[in-house]
Amino acid sequence: MVSKLYNKIRNTVWKHNHEKINKKNRDRLCVKDATIISMNCNGGILSHDLGLQFKSPTVNLFFRAEDFIKFCENLEYYLCIDEFVECTDPEIIGQRTYPIAYLGDLILFLVHYNTIEEAQEKWNSRKKRINWDNILILNTDREGMTDELKDRFEKLPYRKVMFVNKPDNKHPSCFYISGYEEDECVGIITDHKSFDGKRPIDQFDWVGFINGDI
Repeated sequence: MVSKLYNKIRNTVWKHNHEKINKKNRDRLCVKDATIISMNCNGGILSHDLGLQFKSPTVNLFFRAEDFIKFCENLEYYLCIDEFVECTDPEIIGQRTYPIAYLGDLILFLVHYNTIEEAQEKWNSRKKRINWDNILILNTDREGMTDELKDRFEKLPYRKVMFVNKPDNKHPSCFYISGYEEDECVGIITDHKSFDGKRPIDQFDWVGFINGDI
């Protein structure tokens, strides 16, 4: 009971402070037409915080690391595919209760969708909004990231950042998020356990990144 009450108070205070931060970030934002291609939900959450229309289809889902790198290496090819194919492989599905689909040879984990049809409709409508002149890529060291995949990530011809759980001086696009050093990778960096309105991802100046300042 005490723990539930503590968490409720903390979340209420956090949301109040987070809205103040969101207002400051919206005031700072100069670039409002960027397309954020994200490995997971991070791009959608940041866009929502800024009050931006989703100009990317990679919202409310996640990729495995290798599939995401391949997707970013061949954006035009994969974005020409309009139809998802349901994944029925029990080894991939495991205990997951949300839909999983193939985009060509890639797997999309549609974690915040009820059906494949819903996800496909959103994917196809949002990809029409892509600003090909201003694509940003957000990645993390989750879902099987390796040094070889980081090497491939560095070669992508877009502005990009990968959030990692330990300093990585070999890969310039990697940004170290503290607090996960004892883990294999970063956690859910848009989650919070504080009162101050901030999240682990806020260690990075992501508004400056969108603006093109860094």
